[in-house]
Amino acid sequence: MSQEKLTLFVSSTCYDLAQVRENISQFCEKAGINALVSEQGGFPVDPTVSTVENCLKAVRERADIFLLVVGGRYGSLSETGKSVTNLEYLEARSVGIPKYVFVKRDVLALLPVWQSNPEADFSSVVDTPKLFEFISALRNSGEIWVFPFDSALDLTSTLRSQLGYLFLDSLKWRKKLQPLELISSKLDSVSLRHFSERTPGWEYLCLASLLKNKILSLRDKKLDLEIGISLGPSIKLEGRAEVAQWISKKMSDASSLIGAVNPLFSKGVLFAVGAPGEPGDIERIEHFATRVAELQSLLIDWSLEFFRVDAPSHFYRALELAKQMASEAIEQIETYALGLYGRIDFALKNHKPGDVLELVLTLTAPNSDELVNELAQMGADDE
Repeated sequence: MSQEKLTLFVSSTCYDLAQVRENISQFCEKAGINALVSEQGGFPVDPTVSTVENCLKAVRERADIFLLVVGGRYGSLSETGKSVTNLEYLEARSVGIPKYVFVKRDVLALLPVWQSNPEADFSSVVDTPKLFEFISALRNSGEIWVFPFDSALDLTSTLRSQLGYLFLDSLKWRKKLQPLELISSKLDSVSLRHFSERTPGWEYLCLASLLKNKILSLRDKKLDLEIGISLGPSIKLEGRAEVAQWISKKMSDASSLIGAVNPLFSKGVLFAVGAPGEPGDIERIEHFATRVAELQSLLIDWSLEFFRVDAPSHFYRALELAKQMASEAIEQIETYALGLYGRIDFALKNHKPGDVLELVLTLTAPNSDELVNELAQMGADDE
C-alpha cells in the first residue's frame, strides 16, 4: 500500500468507460489522491509478469481504496473464466481494503428483468449475460453497497461523499487507538480488538486474553519441567547439613513466591480492571498479566533447579518432596490462566443485574509434613 499518498485503484473496462476513468483521475488529482489507472503512464508495471497479474499486484501491494465501475461490458475473460475486473474485485476483497462499487443505472435497472427472463436477448445493453451474473453476485453477497450512476459527475459526487464518511470513520478509530501508541506492541490480537471496541467487560476479556497468552509463552519451559530437563551449572551437595540448608533456602524462596499471589490478586486485579462502574486501565491490565506470568516463570525456574542437584542418593527422597512444594501452585496458575477467558466470556454473555464477577486465585498451601519428617529422619540417621 502507498506510504506517501492515499492510493485509489480504478477497476473497469477501458474502452466504453474511458471518459469516466479520465474524470475519476482528474477528481483524484484535485483531491490529492493517487489514482492507479492502467492506461496511464504512472501505472506500475512489472515486465516479468502478465498484464492480469500486474493489475492484481497493484491492487494487492499498492491500493488503499478500490473503486469498481461497471458499465455495459463484462470485459475479456481470464484463464479462470472470470473477467479481469472480477478478479481485481476478488483481490481487493482478499486484502481487506475499502471497496466502492458503481454500476450504470440503465444496466442496473435491467437486472430484475434478466433475473425473470435470463434467456432473453440483452445484447443491445450488455456484451454478455455474465455481466448480470457478476452484478447480481455483488448485490447478493451482502458485503458491498452498489451505487447506481448516470454520468462521471454523478459518480464522483457520490464518491466524494463516501470518502468523507470514510475519513470521518478513520478519525474516530484514530482517536480510539491513540492510547495504544506505547502499549500496542504488548497486546495480542484478541486483547487489542477488545480494547479497541470497548464493549462492556472489555477490561476482563483483555486481562484474560493477555494472561492466557503470556502463560502459554512459558510452554517450552513447562515442558522442560515435565520431562526433567534443566540447563545450567550443577549444584553439588555432599552432606546432610548442606542438603538441609539448601532445601531450607529453597522452601523460603517458594514461600515468598507463592505468598505474592494473594496481594497480586487482591490488589492488582482491582487496580487493573477498575472498581465497579469505573473503566479499566490497559497499561495496568498488561502489567498485571505480565507479573502473574513472571511469577509462574520463577516458580518453574525454582522447580527446574532441583534437576541440577548432585547429591548422595539417600537424599533423593527429601529433594523430591521439596521439589513438589511448587508443583501444585504451578498447575493451579496455569489452569486458572488458560480457563479464565472462557469463564469471563460466558459470564458476560449470561450476565444478570446484580451479578458480581470476581477474578480470585487462591493457591493451596502445600503440605510439608512429609518433607519435615524426611528431614528429621535424615538428622536421626546422622546421630
